[in-house]
Amino acid sequence: MITTEQASELLRGNPLPLKKRTISLLEASGMYCAEPVTAKVAVPPFDNSAMDGYAFCWMDFDPQKPMKISGEVPAGETAVKRIEKGNAVRIFTGAMVPEGADTVIMQEKTRVENGFLWIEDEKLQRGSNVRKAGSQSASGDVLVQSGQKLTPGALGLLASAGVSEVCVWEMPAVSVVVTGNEIVAPGKPLLPGQVYECNSFSLLSALSQLGINAKLFYASDTTADLRHRLETALETSDLVLITGGVSVGDYDLVVPTLAELGVDCIFHKLKQKPAKPFYFGTKGEKRIFGLPGNPASVLTCWYAWISPYMLQASGVSSGHIFQTALLENEYRQKPGLTHFVKAYLESGKVLVLAGQESYRLDAFAQANCFIKTDAETEVLQPGEIVNIILF
Repeated sequence: MITTEQASELLRGNPLPLKKRTISLLEASGMYCAEPVTAKVAVPPFDNSAMDGYAFCWMDFDPQKPMKISGEVPAGETAVKRIEKGNAVRIFTGAMVPEGADTVIMQEKTRVENGFLWIEDEKLQRGSNVRKAGSQSASGDVLVQSGQKLTPGALGLLASAGVSEVCVWEMPAVSVVVTGNEIVAPGKPLLPGQVYECNSFSLLSALSQLGINAKLFYASDTTADLRHRLETALETSDLVLITGGVSVGDYDLVVPTLAELGVDCIFHKLKQKPAKPFYFGTKGEKRIFGLPGNPASVLTCWYAWISPYMLQASGVSSGHIFQTALLENEYRQKPGLTHFVKAYLESGKVLVLAGQESYRLDAFAQANCFIKTDAETEVLQPGEIVNIILF
């Protein structure tokens, strides 16, 4: 049995191989950049008006004298390329400010009489209401870094700078193999000794949040059936997640079956709670995780290990979002294991939730973070500053 620190080192030493692919922005939502992306043009590409109003040269402005209105500039048109000295032009939001003009007055603070403009704004300053060319970004500026998630805001930013394609990390093909004779699909009647299967619902939902539609297999607790399902999963996937059957009982057949299929065990069993029998193996460029069957153990492995492991392959530095918070209630543990404690964070304070047992999911339904304890910790006291992992 190894520590969580040792497990982290072994995972870093066996990263998930991902491929790069260039795709259109419309396909890239939620994916991660594989290379820095630079602006094709300056944004804005020209000085433009921030509102509907009138453009003029500040040096020509005299509050005691009106200016002649000598034209109109709608957005997208350049009919008026330059204004004459002492003149103003009607201008609309987003329209190019003509040469010779450097200031825009909003229409609500003007008066027009017989084609002449009177400005009625004592607080007006030179350059007001003009968006300068390149004020957001210059041509060639790096807009999105490698490893950055392509959020709606990032995609809009890239499009505004003339970018139509982006190089991303291609997410792996994933299979989920759920094992156990006792599991039944929700909606079917339960016989004595059976339980409703929920691990596939948790994992498929978690994977979908990364943009992955995983294949799902069910395997009984027989060597032949399990071998067939694992063989198929390994042939068709880059990453295989297996729930149940990874401990050392008579019906825990996953680890020996993986060995028979040529999977090298990198580690099996961690000094952690929950999910002590956690397994990680490799077969060539394929990666395999074995998760204990208890539902809270499955989600603990996902948030603490598998999700950050996948994100690290996409260039995200650690894959975890770490933070500290003020503990609201006491937590006790026996020393010797690192605990991932389900908790709820709000306004800088974190509350340990009831229902920490590995068979219970009620705490996970409320939790938005783990408190990660040190293996030698015995008591966390209210008011103590604790380390948390957001999810």
